[in-house]
Amino acid sequence: MAGNTPQLEKDVNPQTSIEPSVQLKCPGDILQGGQHAKRGRWMASWKGFHLGRRDSDCKMSITVDQDTDYAELVLSVGEITLGEKTRDSMKDSQLRRKEAKSILQAVCTLLNSGGGVVKAHIKNQNYSFTRDGMGLDLVNPLPGILHLPHDYLDFMQYNDYFFIFVKPWKPNQRGPGIATWKTNLYKRIFSFSVELKAVDAVQFLKSRPSSHGKTVCNETLNECLSLFNRDWLAYGETFCFTKSIHAEVKLTPKEKISPKEKILELLPQTVSAFANTEGGYLFIGLDGKTQQIIGFEVEKSDLVLLESEIEKCIQQLPVTHFCGEKEKIKYTCKFIEVRKSGAVCAYVCALRVERFCCAVFTAEPESWHVEGGCVKRFTTEEWVKRQMDATAVMPGKVICSPEALCMKPFSQHEGYEHLVRTELGSLLKGTLVVSKSWALDLGLQEKQEVIWDVLHISQGSLLTLHVFVQGDENLEGNSSLLGELGAELKGYYKQIALTLKHTLLNHCGYTAKIGIIVKITYLGHKTMCLYDSSAKIRYPQKYYLSAKAVKDLEKALAEILGSYESFYSLPRRNWDSFMSAFLNVGSYIVYFSRNALTHIRI
Repeated sequence: MAGNTPQLEKDVNPQTSIEPSVQLKCPGDILQGGQHAKRGRWMASWKGFHLGRRDSDCKMSITVDQDTDYAELVLSVGEITLGEKTRDSMKDSQLRRKEAKSILQAVCTLLNSGGGVVKAHIKNQNYSFTRDGMGLDLVNPLPGILHLPHDYLDFMQYNDYFFIFVKPWKPNQRGPGIATWKTNLYKRIFSFSVELKAVDAVQFLKSRPSSHGKTVCNETLNECLSLFNRDWLAYGETFCFTKSIHAEVKLTPKEKISPKEKILELLPQTVSAFANTEGGYLFIGLDGKTQQIIGFEVEKSDLVLLESEIEKCIQQLPVTHFCGEKEKIKYTCKFIEVRKSGAVCAYVCALRVERFCCAVFTAEPESWHVEGGCVKRFTTEEWVKRQMDATAVMPGKVICSPEALCMKPFSQHEGYEHLVRTELGSLLKGTLVVSKSWALDLGLQEKQEVIWDVLHISQGSLLTLHVFVQGDENLEGNSSLLGELGAELKGYYKQIALTLKHTLLNHCGYTAKIGIIVKITYLGHKTMCLYDSSAKIRYPQKYYLSAKAVKDLEKALAEILGSYESFYSLPRRNWDSFMSAFLNVGSYIVYFSRNALTHIRI
């Protein structure tokens, strides 16, 4: 009889670029027209069933907001119903789940993309965040990504929009390198296939190269092997093992789901778990409660196609290698006849999976980032690399440059002192970081029409980037051209501000909550404000600079400018002398009051 039983024993070369995505049509063995589908028509139910590639992440409902006034990466999730009671009463459960997943994906994406803002248009009228809350189904999943969500997230309602401000993810040497919703990496723990949390997955991946497989022999494995090697089984016969770390048994429901669906549903998690642990056996058609062999009904001719689908499913499981062996997933699959009164009445699907050398996933990890203006899901290789290479970014040493200033004036900017003095003279006491061009300091292309960039840091305020644009006779009085210039510079300086934040994170390890305002001033016969984002955006209170944040930010900026050899300290002098020196250096940090410099501190 063994020769008549379909059996598959293969080494599989996994294709990591494909994720199992089951789409089911016309399921067999369910009610069709009020009656059960007849045997022999099972083959027709395979039409339309396939394990396809996942849809492009660019087609998700999350989009990058290019028109925002925030100097942030802003992800728009569209309309969202908010409020605990309102969300609980939503009749469309599918829409409710979709909205919750969009919020979760957007938060995860921003954590992995240097931080930013999630923007949602409030769908329900008369909503109040302080009164109604967000909704438990939106809040409860967040600890699955973040151990302490409130360390990274701030929430704010402004008019008809709801904002979630996301601080950049800060990895550490023992924890995950990137934020992840689902790892899709499984192990066997006792008698269950369990998905590892991100922190546990990192430890597993780091320990796997040094954890060599060992030969395991116990009574359960012996009983499983004995059953696996049988040519046929008797209906109602008892088996002598239970679920364990090495054994899994399942009975296919007769009405809710067809046998093929059940088998292909179980395969990814079970294969991943056994392969990532010590190997094991999966038997489908065994009743774990009564310890009896039942099997599932199927035409023998359909087993060939089922065998092919099982192979395809395992081929599509993503794997990662950090060893030199580059092994394939090793497994053996067979269908064992179940006989009743001497006749074949059903089959048992038996799968033996060997321990894998590295790691097997059920699908690509559910972790996203922004790339090329699009929200994209990390591939398995990218995700593993980011997790394995994660190290905390440590702040560098503050570099103190010579105190002497280059006193050679920029002749092309003579005559602008009084205009700049007027614009900056009313600023609150704090720190002034003056640069001939922040674009140059950050490695970006300089705009010739810009004279100076001035970064103002003051306790209790938002970080503000003042931009001064040189006057042009061709623009004087032409509001249309000035408007176009303002719009162009708005986008340009939003990018500079965003690059500055990412540089503070990546170069200096600065991960405090920080919001940036951009103000662009035209210095013609009359000064004119071309753009001021402070009138258009709002930040939570925690984004306003505290005394500690000011001190840390000063050190981080000194590190950035010092690393480009453009940082200068400024000796004490009065305001007029400062304005004169202002025209003669590339970049420096000064402390000032309204009318006079008070001291220098590095």
